[in-house]
Amino acid sequence: MGKIRMAFIGVGDMGSHHCIGFDLLNEVEVRYICDMNGANVARTLAELKNGKPDVYTDYRELLGKEDLDAVVISVPNYKHREVAVAFLEAGKHVFLEKPVAHTLADCDAIIEAADKHKRILQIGLVYRYSNLYRRMAKEVENGRIGDVKLMWCKEFRDPFPPADWFYDKDKSGGAIVEKDCHHFDIFNWMIGANPVRVFASGGQHVMKQGEQNLITNSYSHYPAKTIADTSIVDHAFITVDYDNGSKANLGLCMYLKPRNLMGEGLEIGLIGENGGQMVARNDKAIDIVGGADFTKEHLDMDVTSDSIMGGHTGGQTQRIDFIACIKEGKQPFATGQVGRNALLIALAAEKSIVEERYVYLDELSE
Repeated sequence: MGKIRMAFIGVGDMGSHHCIGFDLLNEVEVRYICDMNGANVARTLAELKNGKPDVYTDYRELLGKEDLDAVVISVPNYKHREVAVAFLEAGKHVFLEKPVAHTLADCDAIIEAADKHKRILQIGLVYRYSNLYRRMAKEVENGRIGDVKLMWCKEFRDPFPPADWFYDKDKSGGAIVEKDCHHFDIFNWMIGANPVRVFASGGQHVMKQGEQNLITNSYSHYPAKTIADTSIVDHAFITVDYDNGSKANLGLCMYLKPRNLMGEGLEIGLIGENGGQMVARNDKAIDIVGGADFTKEHLDMDVTSDSIMGGHTGGQTQRIDFIACIKEGKQPFATGQVGRNALLIALAAEKSIVEERYVYLDELSE
């Protein structure tokens, strides 16, 4: 097999990084870029080292291209089904940004199309490819703390980029669907059991529906913008119960200014049955303490080899794996089903907030 010829549908923040990252791989030819935003395209083209792609503004013009093997889709969540299914039906392999979709019906339609047409579908659950979280999983597998009984995540951060669709629950699925599918996937991965039910409490503290909310974001290229129509929560606490008795909790805050300035940043921790604890902080380091003795281990992780340009941890490793899956015909570590499992928890949490009750995951599939 020669070079994998690729197209990039959407080159905003994530799509641009994907295009730049895949362009660095010898096995890849960046053949097409598709985006209606000329500034996004120009910014991406300026960073490419190898590819000289043709530029389109309508993805449908690429569906019939015979010189195209795979696509990376980084469009708003409510467009995932439309775009992903179209390319899968056209026989193209798909790397789809997370979440799989903003509804379970859309998610299932995408997975069904991938299965029917026997194409690779990899979801952008980038933490699965991170040196740090893979090391955390290895420590669990090696029995350092025994079975994982409790997990938590502190996701305290600044708002989403100031683009309207993020703040429209009908388009994004809600803040919990858009943001925390990553963290629910880590819970599922480390605990190794099936989530059964979810209870969540959340609402709007700062960014309120109908008010003139000036949205700023520390990591995006989007300029500050006032958004009055915001139907998503800006905070939540979420508890997940698993069928083996384990529990996980996630705390979400989306209104820190100007961003999270605490040293630990994102914190994901777990406690095992032997009483030991393991905590990952700021996507950079792991501390392991307790259990059989008083030994304390601090691991400063390699945070550069799995990414590019200071991008998301695991970002480049997931791209390398996608190409390997295509060439070797193997399933990715972040399959559509893995993405669905994380999405179910997020959808249940959104539903729990609205209905003020426990939501059982099997309700969502009925």
